[in-house]
Amino acid sequence: MRWLPMSELFSFSKKKKIGVALGSGGAKGMAHLGILQAMWENGIDADIYAGTSAGSIVGAMCARGYSPADIVELLKRLQYGSTALATVLSGSLESALPLLDDALGGVDIGELSKPFCAVATDSADGSEVLLKEGNAARAVLASSSIPPMFKGIRIGERLLVDGAFSNAIPADAARALGADVVIGVALSPALSYEEVEFVCSSGETRTIRQKGFLQADLLLEPDLSAFRTTDILYASQIYDAGYDCAMSHMQQILHLCGRTAAQRNRG
Repeated sequence: MRWLPMSELFSFSKKKKIGVALGSGGAKGMAHLGILQAMWENGIDADIYAGTSAGSIVGAMCARGYSPADIVELLKRLQYGSTALATVLSGSLESALPLLDDALGGVDIGELSKPFCAVATDSADGSEVLLKEGNAARAVLASSSIPPMFKGIRIGERLLVDGAFSNAIPADAARALGADVVIGVALSPALSYEEVEFVCSSGETRTIRQKGFLQADLLLEPDLSAFRTTDILYASQIYDAGYDCAMSHMQQILHLCGRTAAQRNRG
């Protein structure tokens, strides 16, 4: 009989920590829910979430304990009309804070059920800001405040804006949180983020070269070319596009996560 060293035995038994990096994209963020639902149905529930803009909203809610189906139902039940109108008229996402904070249970990021971080951009110089503490809802809104449509969100001494300028698909952030395997989701072609022009609050224009998405073990890019970031009326079609994309890559996802078809059923 061959005796295996303890290190080799441990490598067999250790469960991989699965991280997802959910990219920016406004209304196209519904595709995240379709992708996560497909993974959920195949027995894969991520351990770690990192998100930018729309991806940060989905990521925070999943880290809080909502399933993808829960989030879809929540979006159907809640009356967002008046909040959306107030937000657009004010030019700030601050008016959406009570609604999102209530959905997240008023918790800080450290109180979420799973590790999470939101990515924002410092308006002063275009640098990336990883939000891993403080009020979860406020962090998510800072990550989603795309100028000039919305004013930045102040956290501490910094005025933060949409994280898409500095790290649109934060696979590196998910890995830094401890993920062994990272599945990234790009709602726009990832290569479009290789070089991004950002106008700092001083008026200076900076070219930001993004590399976060290169840390993904698998980058899912659902075909959302027919949709815009404002196409909220096409939520179901966008969701389906995400679901179909994940299902078409499911064998690869299962392999990366150390699962087999026989292990799909939950429980």
